[in-house]
Amino acid sequence: MRLTAGTLVLVGLLLGLLVHPAFQLLSAGIAGGLVFSALTNTCGMAAVLARLPHNRPRPADLATALAALRAR
Repeated sequence: MRLTAGTLVLVGLLLGLLVHPAFQLLSAGIAGGLVFSALTNTCGMAAVLARLPHNRPRPADLATALAALRAR
């Protein structure tokens, strides 16, 4: 999360300097989210990523899982 947030801040600052100052709003938004996250001890970005399909557990059958472990 920190790498992603830091990268977005850096990209927003660079685009703000090189392309258009309005891109600095990206950095301000990420910074505001990080401050809110620290104050509330929550992480909105992690909550969004946790809802993505590849982060959901697959239904498991205990007997099949144990058989696969024994076969190793």
